[in-house]
Amino acid sequence: MNFDKEILTAEFSAISPNSIDLDFLKKYLPANDNLFVNPITGFVTSSRKMSAEDVAAYWSNVIFPDKSIESYSANFPFAKARLTYVINTVVDFLGLDTKSKRKWCDFATGEGVLLHLIYTFYPNIEVTGTEHSLELVKQLSNKGFSVEKLTLGTFIAENVGEESDISTLTWTLANAIDPLSCVKDIVLRTKMGGHVCIAESSRILVPFRKSLSDYLSLTNPADLHPSHLSANTLRCLMQLAGLEIVYTNRYFDSDVLLVIGKKVDYPVVPNYFDDQKSVVSFMKKWAEVSEYFETIRKRI
Repeated sequence: MNFDKEILTAEFSAISPNSIDLDFLKKYLPANDNLFVNPITGFVTSSRKMSAEDVAAYWSNVIFPDKSIESYSANFPFAKARLTYVINTVVDFLGLDTKSKRKWCDFATGEGVLLHLIYTFYPNIEVTGTEHSLELVKQLSNKGFSVEKLTLGTFIAENVGEESDISTLTWTLANAIDPLSCVKDIVLRTKMGGHVCIAESSRILVPFRKSLSDYLSLTNPADLHPSHLSANTLRCLMQLAGLEIVYTNRYFDSDVLLVIGKKVDYPVVPNYFDDQKSVVSFMKKWAEVSEYFETIRKRI
């Protein structure tokens, strides 16, 4: 099925009037927060009360500086492993080796772990990055990396900057209030014929991998993780941004969802969608199964 691009764009930038409220998830979210399923694409989204700048600032000022045992770092072994998976997948798909020369930009690079891994194993590839946090930009610059302070979704077209052959966005798009604007910004900075690789955790319309109490947060705003992507909604986003889908990984039984798109000079017709009712049924079943997961936790 095909829909007008303006209608599809609206699905990814605001809650549709015909969205279904997943009110049975309220117990896993802060008060007055909830998730919704948009009708045409089946996209799962938060209520999106925060702006893109607010979300980026919260991650930079609250989440990343947190040093508690519950906090996240891309330097954790599991995080390095999945970033290595991204690099190896891109390298294998494009047929690159240690002698290959390309320009590779890692958008929202965070602590720059992916940049460091590319630099270490593929020394002839020119690596650059963008990042919202000024502190992280300074840290990476001191280590010799070329990283620009930038907030995805807020580019000015007249100030596009240098274009890359390969662009990556890893475990970031789910945190975007306006995911389509983010992907469009990345495509804007990718050469015609270049490739954009987006990786996220595989969670929607796949076997359940964890309890909802481990997936959602009772303490942080739902808008910090507003975009809950399936393989179809991620591919739809990339198509709307002007990418031809050329590779999708084996996401169904993997923890990683990875899609590669090629920037082309002709219109791309979006043709990936999820059925709204099927997504709602999936989320209800996940909530039901989560009750069982919690009984297991109590036994440990």
